[in-house]
Amino acid sequence: MPTTLPRSLYRTLPQTRSQTTAVRNEIGPLLDRLITQLDVEGSATQRAYFARIRRSLILATHELEIATPILELSTTTAVGFTFSTDADVLITRILEKAEQVAADLEYPFPTLH
Repeated sequence: MPTTLPRSLYRTLPQTRSQTTAVRNEIGPLLDRLITQLDVEGSATQRAYFARIRRSLILATHELEIATPILELSTTTAVGFTFSTDADVLITRILEKAEQVAADLEYPFPTLH
C-alpha cells in the first residue's frame, strides 16, 4: 500500500468502492436501455446527454465521483427534454433510483419547484 494515504482511509476504500459499484450496477443498465431507446427514436441530443452521464458513471471510482452523474440525473427534468412514453418510463425509473442513491449516500436531492 502506498504510504501517502492515512491508514484510516484504507479501511473506508473497500466500502466506498463497493458503494460506487452498487450505484453503477443499479443505474447503469437503466441508462443503457434509455440510450438505446433514444437512439432508436432518433433523439440524438438526448442520447448524447445521457451517454455523457453514463460515461461519468462508468469512470467513477469513489462515491464522491458518483455525485456528479447523480446530480446531473436529478436535474434532467429542468433541461427541458421531451420524451416518448417508452423513454419517459425509463427516465422515471432512473430518477427514482438516483433519488434513492442520493439518500443512501447522503447527497441532498434537489427539489423542483
